[in-house]
Amino acid sequence: MEILCISNGHGEDIIAARICIELEKLGFSAIALPLVGVGHAYTKANIPIVEKFTQAMPSGGFVRMDSRQLARDVKSGLVGLTRKQLGFVWNWSRENRRSKRLILAVGDIVPLLFAWLPSQFSGCNFAFVATAKSEYFWRDRKSSLPHVKKPFGGSNFFPWERALMNSNRCKAIFVRDLLTAEILNQDFKLPAIYLGNSMMDGLEPKGMSFGIGEDEWAVAILPGSRAPEAYENWMTLMLCAQVVSRAIPHNVHFLVAIAPDLDMEIIGQSIIQKGWQRIDETTFKVQNARLILLQDGFSDCLHQCHLGLAMAGTATEQMVGLGKPVITIAGNGPQFTRKFAEEQADLLGCSINLIEKPAQVADVLNEILQDPDYFQEVSRNGEERMGKAGASARIAKYIAEKI
Repeated sequence: MEILCISNGHGEDIIAARICIELEKLGFSAIALPLVGVGHAYTKANIPIVEKFTQAMPSGGFVRMDSRQLARDVKSGLVGLTRKQLGFVWNWSRENRRSKRLILAVGDIVPLLFAWLPSQFSGCNFAFVATAKSEYFWRDRKSSLPHVKKPFGGSNFFPWERALMNSNRCKAIFVRDLLTAEILNQDFKLPAIYLGNSMMDGLEPKGMSFGIGEDEWAVAILPGSRAPEAYENWMTLMLCAQVVSRAIPHNVHFLVAIAPDLDMEIIGQSIIQKGWQRIDETTFKVQNARLILLQDGFSDCLHQCHLGLAMAGTATEQMVGLGKPVITIAGNGPQFTRKFAEEQADLLGCSINLIEKPAQVADVLNEILQDPDYFQEVSRNGEERMGKAGASARIAKYIAEKI
């Protein structure tokens, strides 16, 4: 069976690439069409890309959060690119109809629509990996969240999205948590399946040591992955880090996860300007605190930290999935806006402590350190909301055996 994988965003590309790798292990041939950007995650995984119909856009895929970003993308040729991409998918689904073909849509309604449209006329089946939505956005296992309005149609998946998923050509809907699967199955009779969350795959530690003592604290700092927003986030999180170092009466090690596209020197200079002493290219020190910049070792950073300071999307969710509490603070966007931060806090429950300003970090620390059950509760909550690792292999196996 030939598989065309369609995804719309860097995080979605990573998840899709992991599933494609597992599918290839089972003997399937996969090609990828990243709708946003040029698909670095696929290239890194040696998954062939339809390069003719890829293009980097100014927004980086964050048009949902900011209408100005959408306008910039349209100006850069988004409409024409989308038309060409849809044309490719249409033609691919109709070629060589004797061979079995499957479209694997990963992300939100955009790749889902790309899969649904050709399937209605070409007879090509599709499966959907729903990475963007969860019923936890508006409720927990007991009831709806008091501050969140019940979504239109009674689900975070709107009626038009459910209509696309209800197609007889949709052979599976892979969702990110058990609660979402249960609601889609029971309330809407959709073929939703929970096999874990691929976002938690690939996080095995590599054995890096950061020199953290037994009685010392490790705090991960996650400023996000895209410039210039990440640099602005970083300055806010540095203020939070200063509060942490004063509030914790132990040596504190700040492990800063720097995305490959960010400039280490820009961040390094900003640390020096705040009065930190530079020990070497990536290490800084002030009083009882040490700070390490990491462009590698992200998994080790998450595993070894006790707490996170974050203004990020996927990385924050992964930290929560590993059972760690996180303090977040809204930024100016385009990604980590107030709306995004609030929605993320609803999605991830008690693991997230959303604050208004850096000074409130001290209050949060005081509260969680006085609660003897909090860290255990966060560990349970992380697994419930984010699932266990291994989902990519389980999804690939399901496709191989049942689709």
